[in-house]
Amino acid sequence: MNVGVILLTLGGLSLGAATIMDTIFRFRMAGKGHRIGLMKGGNFDYSEYHKVRTKYGWPAWPVYVMWALYVFGIAFLIAGFSMHFGTHPIRSNQHPA
Repeated sequence: MNVGVILLTLGGLSLGAATIMDTIFRFRMAGKGHRIGLMKGGNFDYSEYHKVRTKYGWPAWPVYVMWALYVFGIAFLIAGFSMHFGTHPIRSNQHPA
């Protein structure tokens, strides 16, 4: 397995974990009466989440971890695509004995 495939896998897993965390935050907000949070798509307001989280005692660090996972996931995907699809396999006419 080459490094490009590993980076692509890490990027996909990072983005998947960040998406799951984002969904959890939206369901938390919906559970507290902010039903519009599920329908906003990319326009979800995390400052509103931070206001509500202090009221209910939710920690702040998971939101920052989610954003870090998004950033690292995109960076891993870009690096993985450039490493995996930027190279060509070496072809040889020699057959192993």
